[in-house]
Amino acid sequence: MNRTLRIAAFCLTVAFVADGCRRLPNPFAGERVLARAGKETLRLMDLEAVLPVAITGADSVKWVENYVDRWVRDNLKLQEATMIFGADAADEQLVTIYRNSLITRRLDEHFIRQMAGDSLYNEQDLVDYYNANRIEFILDRAIVKGRAVAFPSGFRQRTRLRELLDSWSDSARDEVLAMALKHNFTAREVTDWTEYSQFLALLPARRNEAYDRELARTGVQEMTDGDVMYLFVISEKRTAGEIAPYERVSGIVRQSVATRRRAEIIKAYEDSLYKIALIENKAMINL
Repeated sequence: MNRTLRIAAFCLTVAFVADGCRRLPNPFAGERVLARAGKETLRLMDLEAVLPVAITGADSVKWVENYVDRWVRDNLKLQEATMIFGADAADEQLVTIYRNSLITRRLDEHFIRQMAGDSLYNEQDLVDYYNANRIEFILDRAIVKGRAVAFPSGFRQRTRLRELLDSWSDSARDEVLAMALKHNFTAREVTDWTEYSQFLALLPARRNEAYDRELARTGVQEMTDGDVMYLFVISEKRTAGEIAPYERVSGIVRQSVATRRRAEIIKAYEDSLYKIALIENKAMINL
């Protein structure tokens, strides 16, 4: 009988719980050893206690395969952690912590530091991930960069202000800030990508209005609120449905790349532990 058929037959044997009336034909069948990792063994009766009642057929075969494989890997990792970190890692309290995945997380971090050193990735890794997964970064709302000033409507240099906001350079910025400081009015520059609704908060905009026309325009625009005039420029924009700029999602990209790299390292050393244990007869699977 090939391995898949043996697993299927095994699953049918342990699935007696599903009917509530079938029992194992052999009262000693529960003692059957399914896998071993070092001194730890997994028996048929252990699997019966955790096998989900609802799964059947091919799903049960896959579940058993995954469970036994994971059991072997986890126990090998616990023994490796005990060997690396000393006997205290295996006392009763730390074994309980292990069951919550904390001791193996310590082992994960140990191997990650060994294999990755101080950095899991470089800047090119981040850019490559962003370019390969741009579809993940589609915007659901508009984001902008821009600048805005608010001053009394009777301010005599408003034409000059408009020119400076339109031409914008380092010297123009300095002149606007100096003007704002001297005449006690507000000047703001938004250099980071910001949701359009937050940019509108700098202006006398009503919350329930979309201001799509203003978003579509270029150059200097104006609004008034009583005796106060607002001049503003939307210098860059990305609208809903467009791809978010890299700088906007760099934090997400960084986290995704780090998570993937960590998973690759963990998988690599788990595979290594697993293969070595099988070769040295420190682990076995008997499905």
